[in-house]
Amino acid sequence: MHSGRDMEKVIYRVETPACGRKKLSCGFHNISQIESHVTSRVVPGGEGRRKLKELQITEYSDMRVLTTQQLAEAYGTNTDVISKNFTNNKERYIEGKHFICLTGDELREAKANGKIYGLPQNANKFYLWTKKGAFLHAKSLNTDTAWEVYDRLVDSYFDHSNLLDGMSPELKATLIVDKRVTKVEHRIDHIENDMPLFGAESDELSAHVKRKAIEMLGGKKSEAYRDSKIHKKVFSDIYNQLKREFGIYDAEGKAKSYKALKRKDLADAHDFVDCYTLPTFLAEQINDCNAQMRLDGDTDGV
Repeated sequence: MHSGRDMEKVIYRVETPACGRKKLSCGFHNISQIESHVTSRVVPGGEGRRKLKELQITEYSDMRVLTTQQLAEAYGTNTDVISKNFTNNKERYIEGKHFICLTGDELREAKANGKIYGLPQNANKFYLWTKKGAFLHAKSLNTDTAWEVYDRLVDSYFDHSNLLDGMSPELKATLIVDKRVTKVEHRIDHIENDMPLFGAESDELSAHVKRKAIEMLGGKKSEAYRDSKIHKKVFSDIYNQLKREFGIYDAEGKAKSYKALKRKDLADAHDFVDCYTLPTFLAEQINDCNAQMRLDGDTDGV
């Protein structure tokens, strides 16, 4: 029996019509359609090959990677085995070379853009495996299936530059330009999302906080609203909770203005304000203050 390393490589080809330019303009509109067309033309290289399930393309920092679930499915095992092999051989794995561990802001951004296959919203860290990481996992499993699949992953997934082979010049040009445009768009999105709020956006959030504070105080005619100390406490508490929730602090841990909120968090910030509730001590102060107003009103009517 031959191992996966001895088996014939998977062959890729792209079918392009004679009128390549016309087909290009109406048949393919972006990089995803082109790569989908290419990978759909896989020709098996021999009998007895394990059929590799079509993989969802996962990229991070312009590099193709695999999630633990994808790697387990491809190698014909389960995620527990992959995790156990990693734990038992952790000294061999180098972060950035064999794997990427998403945590903190990077993980929150990945959850928000929804581009990573199988990323659960409740995860506090998430591993992505590079080509070299996939090699170490194949080495740990050391099965014919794992080595065969690894070879095919290298040919058809990680080293995808060879997809250009056999393409017409027009199709190559479109693929290259589309990749560049996509990369620029991603950079623009990243810059815009990490920018602080625009003036109109900060004014809108400030107005929302004001409306919520007035509601919590019992309205503009309430005694609590007229009480400047209680009034300030409610406004301060909303803003302080907002800053804690979205980490609006400088490098020294000092709170910054709410205007430093990242634009990507603006919608969540409005939801947060909508769901704001008073802390118990402040709710009691407001209730006592407004109850006193009602009591005074009843006395005046006697």
